[in-house]
Amino acid sequence: MHQYTRQSMIVVSVANGILLFGYGLSLPFFTLYLITREHLSPAVAGLVVALAGLSRCVSSAISGELADAFGRKNVMMWGLFSQILAMFALGLCIELNAGPAWVLTTYFLTTFLGAFFRPVANAWVTDHTTGKNRVEAFGIIRVGLNIGWALGPAVGGFLVRYSYSVAFFLTAVLYGITILYVSRLVHDRKRVLAVKRKPSFVSTLLSLKDTRLAKICLYVVMITAVNSQLVVGLSVHCKQYLQMPEYYIGWFFTINGAVVVLLQVWATKWMAKHRLSTAMLIGCLLYAVGFGSVGFFGSFWLIGLGVFLAGVGELIVAPGEQTLVSNIARKETRGRYLGMLMVFYNFGSAAGFLLAGILSDTLSATWLALPWLVVGMIAVLAGLGFFSMRRVLTAAEDGKQTAPIPIKKDTIMLS
Repeated sequence: MHQYTRQSMIVVSVANGILLFGYGLSLPFFTLYLITREHLSPAVAGLVVALAGLSRCVSSAISGELADAFGRKNVMMWGLFSQILAMFALGLCIELNAGPAWVLTTYFLTTFLGAFFRPVANAWVTDHTTGKNRVEAFGIIRVGLNIGWALGPAVGGFLVRYSYSVAFFLTAVLYGITILYVSRLVHDRKRVLAVKRKPSFVSTLLSLKDTRLAKICLYVVMITAVNSQLVVGLSVHCKQYLQMPEYYIGWFFTINGAVVVLLQVWATKWMAKHRLSTAMLIGCLLYAVGFGSVGFFGSFWLIGLGVFLAGVGELIVAPGEQTLVSNIARKETRGRYLGMLMVFYNFGSAAGFLLAGILSDTLSATWLALPWLVVGMIAVLAGLGFFSMRRVLTAAEDGKQTAPIPIKKDTIMLS
C-alpha cells in the first residue's frame, strides 16, 4: 500500500475509533437505563433496542445512495452533525426527565443517524484502495473501531453510575471532535457525478434465489443474534440477576474489544490455513461455549472468560461470513450480495436484542442458566449450518488454496 494511502486509512481508522469510543460511553448502557430508570421490562427494553437496530438497515441504504450522489465527505459531515444534535437532545431529555416518549424518539434518531458515517467511510476507503491492499485497509479500520470499543464502555460504566445524561453529552462532544477532525484531514477524490438510476430493490431481493446466499444469510442471522447478547442479554443478566455494578459490565465490553485488537492478526493467519466452513464451525462453537457458560457463573472473572471466548469466536466469524459471500458472488453481483449480507446482519442483531429480553423474562426465573443454554444452542446450529455449506462450495469458494503441482527436474516441457 502506498504511504499516502496507509496514512489516509489511519486517519479514517482514528475517526472511527473516536466515534465508537463515544458510542461506548453511553449507548451500550441505554438498555439498563430503560429498565432501571424508565422501569420497562427486559422484554420491552429489548424490543425498543431491536426496533432501533432495524432502522439502521434503512439508513445504511439511504446513506449509500446519498454518498454516490453528493460525495463521501459531504454525507459523512452531514451525518455527524445531525447525530451530534440528536445525541445532545437525548442527553437533555434524560437530564430533564422529559418522559419515555421523548427519550425513545431521540434514541431512535441517534440510532438511525448512526449509520450515516461508517458505511460511507467504508465507501471512501474503497475509493482510495485497490483490490490487493483493500484487506489491509479494512484491517486498519477494524483495529481502530475496536480500540474505541475497548475503551468507551470501560469509561462509560463509571460515568453512568453517576449520570446517564452526562454520558450522552460527552458522546455528543466526541462526535463534535470527530467532525472537526474529518473536515480537516479527510478529502474526497475528484468526484465523478453519479449516473441517475433507480435502485433495483426487486433484483436485490431476487438474489436470494441463490440458495447458497440464502443459507449463509440465515446462519448469519442466527450467529449475529448470539453476538448481540453482549449488549442486551449480558447487561440485563449481570445487572438484574447478579447485581453487578455498571462498570463491571463496561469491562466486559472492553474485554470483547481488546480481544479483537490484540488477536485479529493471529486469527487472520490461522484462517488462511483452514477451510472457511471449518473455521466458521470453530468460531460458532467458541461463541457457544463462551456465552453458553455465562448463566452458570456469578464471578466477574469467569463471566469475563466466557466473553473472551466469544470474542475469539467473533474474530473468526466476522471476516469469515463476508469472505464466504464474496467468494460465491460473481464480480458483477458482489456488491448486491454483500448488501444483502448487511441487511441480514442488522436483522440478526435486532432479533438478538429482542430475544435477550424475551429469554430473560420467560426463562431466567425457571433457571438462570437456561437462557444462555438456548443462546449456546443457536450458536451450535449456526456453526453446523456453516459447516454443511462445504457440500455446495468449491474448494476455492471454501477458502482452500490449491497447491501447485510440482514439476520434476527431469520432466521435458513441450510447447
